[in-house]
Amino acid sequence: MFINYEQVNMSDRFGQVMIENLQHRHCTLAGVEVCQSLDSQKDRFLKNGWEHANALDMITVYSMLPQEDVERVERLEFLDEKELLQQLLQHYSICWATKDKLNLGLVHLAF
Repeated sequence: MFINYEQVNMSDRFGQVMIENLQHRHCTLAGVEVCQSLDSQKDRFLKNGWEHANALDMITVYSMLPQEDVERVERLEFLDEKELLQQLLQHYSICWATKDKLNLGLVHLAF
């Protein structure tokens, strides 16, 4: 199993600003071409020999957290720019890929 946390949706304006900010610091975001969508993230693994792949953006993961925990944390860490957090979470993803030669049922890992 491989788990990857990386940028996603880099072709929209917010993603382009992220790339430009890195370039101004003389940093190149290697591999940005496969960070275009959740599908491009999954395809990268499938094209390189992984049997199954799935991905979620972090806004989806955030929405799946227990609401009482989210509220508790948000009270501790006051967040005045909730829209900015949402934009940021839409531009990071977690992707997982599996090979299940021992038939452990890894393909059934889902959220």
